[in-house]
Amino acid sequence: YLEELLNSINNQEKFNLDIEICISDNASNDGTEEMIDVWRNNYNFPIIYRRNSVNLGPDRNFLASVSLANGDYCWIFGSDDALAKDSLAILQTYLDSQADIYLCDRKETGCDLVEIRNPHRSWLRTDDELYVFNNNLDREIYLSRCLSIGGVFSYLSSLIVKKERWDAIDFDASYIGTSYPHVFIMMSVFNTPGCLLHYISKPLVICRGDNDSFEKKGKARRILIDFIAYLKLANDFYSKNISLKRAFENVLLKERPWLYTTLAMACYGNSDEKRDLSEFYAKLGCNKNMIN
Repeated sequence: YLEELLNSINNQEKFNLDIEICISDNASNDGTEEMIDVWRNNYNFPIIYRRNSVNLGPDRNFLASVSLANGDYCWIFGSDDALAKDSLAILQTYLDSQADIYLCDRKETGCDLVEIRNPHRSWLRTDDELYVFNNNLDREIYLSRCLSIGGVFSYLSSLIVKKERWDAIDFDASYIGTSYPHVFIMMSVFNTPGCLLHYISKPLVICRGDNDSFEKKGKARRILIDFIAYLKLANDFYSKNISLKRAFENVLLKERPWLYTTLAMACYGNSDEKRDLSEFYAKLGCNKNMIN
Protein backbone atom coordinates (compact mmCIF):
# COMPACT_ATOMS: atom_id res chain seq x y z
CA TYR A 1 0.00 0.00 0.00
CA LEU A 2 2.92 2.39 0.56
CA GLU A 3 3.40 2.95 -3.16
CA GLU A 4 -0.26 3.97 -3.51
CA LEU A 5 0.26 6.55 -0.77
CA LEU A 6 3.38 7.87 -2.50
CA ASN A 7 1.51 8.05 -5.81
CA SER A 8 -1.26 10.07 -4.17
CA ILE A 9 1.35 12.54 -2.92
CA ASN A 10 3.18 12.68 -6.24
CA ASN A 11 -0.09 13.41 -8.07
CA GLN A 12 -0.86 16.51 -5.99
CA GLU A 13 -1.15 19.73 -8.00
CA LYS A 14 -1.44 23.49 -7.51
CA PHE A 15 0.53 23.71 -4.29
CA ASN A 16 3.70 25.59 -3.44
CA LEU A 17 5.15 23.80 -0.45
CA ASP A 18 8.53 22.23 0.17
CA ILE A 19 7.83 18.67 1.22
CA GLU A 20 9.85 15.62 2.15
CA ILE A 21 8.68 12.07 2.79
CA CYS A 22 10.04 10.29 5.87
CA ILE A 23 9.77 6.50 5.95
CA SER A 24 10.63 4.46 9.01
CA ASP A 25 10.84 0.84 7.84
CA ASN A 26 10.03 -1.51 10.69
CA ALA A 27 12.48 -4.26 9.63
CA SER A 28 10.06 -5.29 6.89
CA ASN A 29 10.71 -8.06 4.38
CA ASP A 30 8.29 -6.76 1.76
CA GLY A 31 10.91 -5.23 -0.54
CA THR A 32 10.56 -1.66 0.72
CA GLU A 33 14.33 -1.18 1.05
CA GLU A 34 14.89 -2.29 -2.55
CA MET A 35 12.19 0.09 -3.81
CA ILE A 36 13.56 3.23 -2.17
CA ASP A 37 15.99 4.07 -4.98
CA VAL A 38 13.28 3.42 -7.56
CA TRP A 39 10.91 5.76 -5.77
CA ARG A 40 13.58 8.42 -5.35
CA ASN A 41 14.06 8.42 -9.11
CA ASN A 42 10.36 8.33 -9.96
CA TYR A 43 8.92 10.88 -7.56
CA ASN A 44 9.33 14.65 -7.41
CA PHE A 45 10.03 14.87 -3.67
CA PRO A 46 12.96 13.83 -1.47
CA ILE A 47 12.59 10.62 0.53
CA ILE A 48 14.29 10.21 3.90
CA TYR A 49 14.49 6.52 4.71
CA ARG A 50 15.63 4.58 7.73
CA ARG A 51 15.32 0.85 8.21
CA ASN A 52 15.12 -0.45 11.76
CA SER A 53 17.40 -3.42 12.41
CA VAL A 54 14.63 -5.01 14.48
CA ASN A 55 10.86 -4.62 14.51
CA LEU A 56 10.15 -1.87 17.04
CA GLY A 57 6.42 -2.50 17.06
CA PRO A 58 3.96 -0.12 15.38
CA ASP A 59 3.83 2.42 18.22
CA ARG A 60 7.57 3.10 18.38
CA ASN A 61 7.87 2.97 14.60
CA PHE A 62 5.54 5.79 13.69
CA LEU A 63 7.00 7.89 16.47
CA ALA A 64 10.39 7.18 14.88
CA SER A 65 9.16 8.44 11.51
CA VAL A 66 8.45 11.89 12.97
CA SER A 67 11.97 12.04 14.40
CA LEU A 68 13.34 11.85 10.83
CA ALA A 69 11.55 15.00 9.72
CA ASN A 70 13.15 18.40 9.11
CA GLY A 71 10.08 20.44 8.14
CA ASP A 72 8.01 22.94 10.09
CA TYR A 73 5.02 20.59 10.09
CA CYS A 74 4.56 16.84 10.01
CA TRP A 75 1.57 15.17 8.39
CA ILE A 76 1.59 11.74 9.99
CA PHE A 77 0.28 9.04 7.68
CA GLY A 78 -0.58 5.42 8.03
CA SER A 79 1.01 3.73 5.03
CA ASP A 80 -2.30 2.22 3.89
CA ASP A 81 -4.10 5.58 3.53
CA ALA A 82 -3.82 8.16 0.75
CA LEU A 83 -4.11 11.88 0.08
CA ALA A 84 -7.29 13.06 -1.60
CA LYS A 85 -7.09 15.18 -4.75
CA ASP A 86 -5.63 18.67 -4.18
CA SER A 87 -5.19 18.08 -0.44
CA LEU A 88 -1.83 19.85 -0.27
CA ALA A 89 -3.17 22.86 -2.15
CA ILE A 90 -6.16 23.02 0.20
CA LEU A 91 -3.97 22.68 3.29
CA GLN A 92 -1.74 25.48 2.04
CA THR A 93 -4.67 27.91 2.14
CA TYR A 94 -4.93 27.36 5.91
CA LEU A 95 -1.27 27.68 6.86
CA ASP A 96 -1.41 31.44 7.44
CA SER A 97 -3.05 30.69 10.79
CA GLN A 98 0.25 29.09 11.91
CA ALA A 99 -1.70 26.66 14.06
CA ASP A 100 0.04 24.15 16.27
CA ILE A 101 -2.36 21.44 15.09
CA TYR A 102 -4.35 21.07 11.90
CA LEU A 103 -7.07 18.44 12.04
CA CYS A 104 -8.76 17.37 8.81
CA ASP A 105 -11.61 14.99 8.03
CA ARG A 106 -11.48 11.81 5.97
CA LYS A 107 -13.20 10.00 3.13
CA GLU A 108 -13.86 6.30 3.78
CA THR A 109 -13.53 3.72 1.02
CA GLY A 110 -13.27 0.01 0.49
CA CYS A 111 -9.92 -1.73 0.55
CA ASP A 112 -9.38 -0.78 -3.11
CA LEU A 113 -9.67 2.99 -2.36
CA VAL A 114 -12.35 3.13 -5.08
CA GLU A 115 -15.64 2.13 -3.46
CA ILE A 116 -16.92 5.18 -1.54
CA ARG A 117 -18.50 4.19 1.76
CA ASN A 118 -18.60 7.60 3.40
CA PRO A 119 -17.62 10.63 1.30
CA HIS A 120 -17.05 12.82 4.37
CA ARG A 121 -16.47 11.55 7.91
CA SER A 122 -16.46 14.60 10.17
CA TRP A 123 -14.68 14.75 13.51
CA LEU A 124 -16.42 17.86 14.85
CA ARG A 125 -19.96 19.22 14.52
CA THR A 126 -18.71 22.51 13.11
CA ASP A 127 -17.43 23.90 9.86
CA ASP A 128 -13.85 25.17 9.59
CA GLU A 129 -12.81 26.83 12.82
CA LEU A 130 -9.65 28.09 14.48
CA TYR A 131 -9.59 27.23 18.19
CA VAL A 132 -7.41 28.97 20.77
CA PHE A 133 -7.05 27.06 24.04
CA ASN A 134 -6.26 29.66 26.67
CA ASN A 135 -8.07 27.90 29.51
CA ASN A 136 -9.97 24.75 30.42
CA LEU A 137 -13.32 26.22 29.38
CA ASP A 138 -11.96 26.62 25.84
CA ARG A 139 -10.96 22.95 25.89
CA GLU A 140 -14.30 21.84 27.30
CA ILE A 141 -16.18 23.69 24.56
CA TYR A 142 -14.02 22.00 21.94
CA LEU A 143 -14.57 18.55 23.45
CA SER A 144 -18.33 19.12 23.47
CA ARG A 145 -18.16 19.58 19.69
CA CYS A 146 -16.31 16.33 19.00
CA LEU A 147 -18.36 13.65 17.26
CA SER A 148 -15.91 10.83 17.97
CA ILE A 149 -12.41 10.18 19.24
CA GLY A 150 -11.19 11.32 15.83
CA GLY A 151 -11.71 14.81 17.26
CA VAL A 152 -9.18 13.98 19.95
CA PHE A 153 -6.56 12.69 17.57
CA SER A 154 -7.19 8.94 17.30
CA TYR A 155 -6.89 8.83 13.51
CA LEU A 156 -3.24 9.28 12.66
CA SER A 157 -3.64 10.38 9.04
CA SER A 158 -5.87 13.36 9.95
CA LEU A 159 -3.11 15.03 11.95
CA ILE A 160 -0.78 17.80 10.84
CA VAL A 161 1.30 19.05 13.75
CA LYS A 162 3.97 21.70 14.21
CA LYS A 163 7.25 19.80 14.57
CA GLU A 164 8.67 22.01 17.33
CA ARG A 165 5.53 21.48 19.42
CA TRP A 166 5.75 17.71 18.97
CA ASP A 167 9.46 17.67 19.86
CA ALA A 168 8.88 19.72 23.01
CA ILE A 169 6.71 17.03 24.62
CA ASP A 170 8.29 14.71 27.19
CA PHE A 171 6.88 11.40 25.98
CA ASP A 172 5.37 8.99 28.50
CA ALA A 173 6.61 5.52 27.56
CA SER A 174 3.67 3.89 29.35
CA TYR A 175 1.68 4.64 26.19
CA ILE A 176 3.77 2.23 24.14
CA GLY A 177 1.54 -0.74 23.47
CA THR A 178 -1.73 1.20 23.72
CA SER A 179 -1.90 1.76 19.93
CA TYR A 180 -2.35 5.46 20.70
CA PRO A 181 1.04 6.85 21.77
CA HIS A 182 0.62 9.73 19.34
CA VAL A 183 -2.54 10.78 21.18
CA PHE A 184 -0.53 11.34 24.36
CA ILE A 185 1.71 13.73 22.44
CA MET A 186 -1.19 15.46 20.69
CA MET A 187 -3.13 15.84 23.95
CA SER A 188 -0.01 17.28 25.57
CA VAL A 189 0.15 19.89 22.79
CA PHE A 190 -3.63 20.44 23.10
CA ASN A 191 -3.23 21.20 26.81
CA THR A 192 -0.36 23.64 26.28
CA PRO A 193 -1.54 27.19 27.16
CA GLY A 194 -2.32 29.15 24.01
CA CYS A 195 -2.39 26.11 21.73
CA LEU A 196 -3.90 26.85 18.31
CA LEU A 197 -5.92 24.10 16.61
CA HIS A 198 -7.31 24.71 13.13
CA TYR A 199 -10.11 22.33 12.21
CA ILE A 200 -10.40 21.76 8.46
CA SER A 201 -13.87 20.42 7.76
CA LYS A 202 -12.82 18.80 4.51
CA PRO A 203 -11.91 15.17 3.74
CA LEU A 204 -8.27 15.62 2.79
CA VAL A 205 -7.45 11.98 3.57
CA ILE A 206 -8.70 8.74 2.05
CA CYS A 207 -9.09 5.99 4.64
CA ARG A 208 -8.77 2.45 3.32
CA GLY A 209 -11.52 0.26 4.77
CA ASP A 210 -11.42 -3.43 5.73
CA ASN A 211 -7.81 -2.97 6.78
CA ASP A 212 -7.85 -1.98 10.45
CA SER A 213 -4.51 -3.07 11.88
CA PHE A 214 -6.01 -2.76 15.37
CA GLU A 215 -8.29 -5.74 14.59
CA LYS A 216 -5.44 -8.24 14.36
CA LYS A 217 -6.44 -9.69 17.73
CA GLY A 218 -10.14 -9.71 16.92
CA LYS A 219 -13.10 -7.32 16.83
CA ALA A 220 -13.70 -7.52 20.58
CA ARG A 221 -10.12 -6.59 21.36
CA ARG A 222 -10.40 -3.73 18.85
CA ILE A 223 -13.26 -2.29 20.88
CA LEU A 224 -11.35 -2.59 24.16
CA ILE A 225 -8.27 -0.84 22.73
CA ASP A 226 -10.21 2.44 22.60
CA PHE A 227 -11.41 2.12 26.20
CA ILE A 228 -8.02 1.16 27.61
CA ALA A 229 -6.20 4.05 25.95
CA TYR A 230 -8.79 6.80 26.31
CA LEU A 231 -9.65 6.04 29.93
CA LYS A 232 -5.91 6.18 30.66
CA LEU A 233 -5.67 9.52 28.85
CA ALA A 234 -8.67 10.88 30.77
CA ASN A 235 -7.11 9.93 34.08
CA ASP A 236 -3.58 11.06 33.22
CA PHE A 237 -4.60 14.47 31.90
CA TYR A 238 -7.76 15.40 33.75
CA SER A 239 -7.95 13.54 37.07
CA LYS A 240 -7.89 16.89 38.90
CA ASN A 241 -10.59 18.49 36.75
CA ILE A 242 -13.82 16.51 36.95
CA SER A 243 -15.72 18.64 34.43
CA LEU A 244 -13.01 18.40 31.78
CA LYS A 245 -12.52 14.69 32.49
CA ARG A 246 -16.23 14.07 31.96
CA ALA A 247 -16.19 16.07 28.71
CA PHE A 248 -13.27 13.99 27.45
CA GLU A 249 -14.92 10.71 28.49
CA ASN A 250 -18.12 11.76 26.73
CA VAL A 251 -16.19 11.82 23.46
CA LEU A 252 -15.32 8.16 24.04
CA LEU A 253 -19.00 7.41 24.68
CA LYS A 254 -19.87 9.01 21.34
CA GLU A 255 -17.33 6.73 19.65
CA ARG A 256 -18.48 3.67 21.58
CA PRO A 257 -22.17 4.14 22.49
CA TRP A 258 -23.36 1.62 25.06
CA LEU A 259 -26.11 -0.18 23.11
CA TYR A 260 -24.27 -0.66 19.83
CA THR A 261 -20.99 -1.56 21.51
CA THR A 262 -22.46 -4.10 23.93
CA LEU A 263 -24.34 -5.79 21.09
CA ALA A 264 -21.08 -6.03 19.13
CA MET A 265 -19.28 -7.42 22.16
CA ALA A 266 -22.05 -9.98 22.66
CA CYS A 267 -21.33 -11.24 19.14
CA TYR A 268 -17.54 -11.18 19.18
CA GLY A 269 -16.32 -11.19 22.78
CA ASN A 270 -15.45 -13.93 25.23
CA SER A 271 -16.47 -13.81 28.88
CA ASP A 272 -13.34 -11.92 29.97
CA GLU A 273 -13.76 -9.30 27.24
CA LYS A 274 -17.44 -8.83 28.11
CA ARG A 275 -16.52 -8.37 31.77
CA ASP A 276 -13.83 -5.84 30.87
CA LEU A 277 -16.29 -3.85 28.78
CA SER A 278 -18.82 -3.78 31.62
CA GLU A 279 -16.14 -2.49 33.97
CA PHE A 280 -15.15 0.22 31.52
CA TYR A 281 -18.74 1.44 31.18
CA ALA A 282 -19.05 1.43 34.96
CA LYS A 283 -15.99 3.71 35.14
CA LEU A 284 -17.74 5.99 32.66
CA GLY A 285 -20.72 6.25 35.00
CA CYS A 286 -23.16 4.06 33.10
CA ASN A 287 -26.02 2.67 35.18
CA LYS A 288 -25.35 -0.82 36.54
CA ASN A 289 -28.72 -1.99 35.25
CA MET A 290 -27.57 -1.06 31.75
CA ILE A 291 -24.28 -2.91 31.83
CA ASN A 292 -25.32 -6.14 33.58
